Order: sequence, then C-alpha cells, then structure tokens
Amino acid sequence: MQMKEYKRQMVNRHAALFAASAFLLSACGGGGSSSGSGSAAATANLSDAQKNYESFALASNGGLHFLESSFTFTTLSTNTVSIGTDSRFFSEDSSIPQSPANGTQTLTETLTSLSSTLKAPASVQDRFVINGAIYGGGIPGQAQVSYTGPNVQIDYLATDGKTVVRTVLGTSYSVVQLSGLISASPSELFTNSAIGALTNTLNGQPLYNKQANWESGSAYVKVVRHVVGDELFTYDCTAPATTSNNPTPCSATISTLESLFPYASTTDNKTYQLTDGQIVTLAGVRAWVSNTPLNGPTTDYRVYFQYNGGIYAGYVIKDGTTLQIAPLGGGTPQDNYYVLNNAAVQSIKSAINF
Repeated sequence: MQMKEYKRQMVNRHAALFAASAFLLSACGGGGSSSGSGSAAATANLSDAQKNYESFALASNGGLHFLESSFTFTTLSTNTVSIGTDSRFFSEDSSIPQSPANGTQTLTETLTSLSSTLKAPASVQDRFVINGAIYGGGIPGQAQVSYTGPNVQIDYLATDGKTVVRTVLGTSYSVVQLSGLISASPSELFTNSAIGALTNTLNGQPLYNKQANWESGSAYVKVVRHVVGDELFTYDCTAPATTSNNPTPCSATISTLESLFPYASTTDNKTYQLTDGQIVTLAGVRAWVSNTPLNGPTTDYRVYFQYNGGIYAGYVIKDGTTLQIAPLGGGTPQDNYYVLNNAAVQSIKSAINF
C-alpha cells in the first residue's frame, strides 16, 4: 500500500536570499578586503546592477529587507475578528560590511517582526541534496557574496558552514524611489510584495494608517535572479515531520525507483507512472524526474530519489531557471522580487495598526 506524502516545502521562501540575489566565486580574487585608491578604483568599475545592489545591501546603507506575511483570523464571542497569534508580518534582513569588489563578503541575515503583537519565525529552513548527501540550510544562515562579471552572486552554505547548498545569480537591480502617501505607492508594490496584505481590513478598519507617508530616502529595488546549477530540495514525504538531515522517506522498504511506480502523490493530486519521467543521476543520487513541471510560480519538477535504502521525495529547480513569484491576487508569475531599503521598511513598521 502506498504511503501518503506528508507535505511539500514551499519553494524559494528564503527572503534574505531574495533580498540580494539569493542562496564561491570571486570576480576580484581573494577573500580579504582592501582600502585606499585600489578599493576606490574597484568600486568605480562596478556595473549598474552592482551599484544598485550596494546602494541597499551595504550595512552602512541600511541593508536589504524582504517582507513576508501570513495571517490567520479568529472570531471572538463579540462577533469581532482578531488576528491569530500564529500570524506573521516580518522582514528578512540582510547586509554586507563592504563592497564585494574588495573580495568575497559575508552576508549577515536576521528575521525581524514588523508588528509589536506578532513574532517573527525563529528561522526559515530547507533541506538540499548535495553530492549524494542531505544538508540543512536556510535563514538565518551563512552566505557569501561575490561579483562575477556584471552580476551579483550569493553562495548559501549548509549548517556545517562550508558546503554550498544554493547559488543564485542576480542579474538586474532596478531602484524605484518612494515618497508621499504609502497608500499612493506604485501598484506593482502592492501586487507583488507582502505590502499588498495591508490592503485588507479587520472589522472594517484598515491594517495600516492610509495617511502615513514614506520616510525620506525610502526606496525599493526590483531584483531578477537565476539559479546556478541544479538545485534538489527534499522534505518529509510522510509523517512524522522532522527537522534533521534525515527526512521521512516515502518508503523505507522500496529501494529502487522502478519498484515505486505507480505512485499516488497526494501532494500533487496525481498518480505518477514510471514513463511520466526520466531516471537520471541528479545531485549525486539516482533520481526519477518528472517530464512535466509542477504548478508553482518558479518552474520546478517533482523528483523521487534513492537514498539510504529507501525512496525520498523532492523537487528540482534546474540550472539557469529564473526565480519567479506569483502576484498576491494570482495571475501570471513574474521575474522581479521587490525588496525595501531601511527607510521604507521603517515606514511600513510605523504605519501598521497591529
């Protein structure tokens, strides 16, 4: 009897990844920093994308802030509605100490609640298959930022502090200045970022002060990022849920992919046949990869793979794929991620009513 898949992790919810370019190459060589005329000359040769990235990402400029929201609501005995205590409205914050033109920089990451009544999650975690082994990684975590050509590259490290689990290349950073009423901001900001959640009401009242203005210097940057190398994510296929590097398999008794099929995936609401995919070597494991993409905003594919004597579930984002997001109200996925500077995130923090 087939075991049911327990859950599938959401793809690309690492916001600090989003903030910069996302999860070790150094365009300038060496990991040390420099100063003086050499440093000034290196900075002067930055591409427009790198200059725009630094205008946000440097710690001295306040860093990058990617907003996340998740709300639940509770009906009270008074027939009013309150925001559930498990709700979230937080920013994934990241910054670097110096320009990567001076050498590879360490990315500092934190998660900060923007609401005085809600908590930020302790972490956002994923698990990856790398060279035949499973590693954990996420935010807060360890990452290194470097410049390769005109682009911004970030290598995200596993919890061991040395294994690269994700590499994403930021190829476009477009800055948009903000001023005046928050409520009169460009529609793309409300449509394509967590700020759009604030357009909802609670007991007939808005979730933020619609008369609030953006602080001086507020801005956001639109970021386009691409995956470097195939990324194989894994997760618990069945109960129990785990957080270690040993996720729960779909089957601990079936050891070969050919014996798994047909396989009924409750996660995908589909019964897969062996002929629906191809068996390949992926991330150092023998894996079955679906021919048809899943229905998330970023193009990814269902994977089942042999590991540790069992069959495990995952999904792969293939090399060169552009990371995409779905608008809050639905619609066609688009390439830009929307990330705030410090003045803008402080403006939102001051304006919310919860």
